[in-house]
Amino acid sequence: MDNPVKILHIDQDYKVTYFIFRTGASIHSPLSLRQAVLLLRKEKFDLILSEPHNKAILEPQNFSKEIEKTLLP
Repeated sequence: MDNPVKILHIDQDYKVTYFIFRTGASIHSPLSLRQAVLLLRKEKFDLILSEPHNKAILEPQNFSKEIEKTLLP
């Protein structure tokens, strides 16, 4: 079983979306800020994008290999 790519996106209005990409499937779920904070405490994300802070935090572990396998045809 392949590892999913997990991305957390916070838009300019502080609306949070949690993305999971796996070979052949993708899921996106809206979250409240409270849910996002709780999730950040217990989950590891491959990428966190925060528009209000103008920052992207990338987990260095094999991310490019997982992206190639999961997202690119």
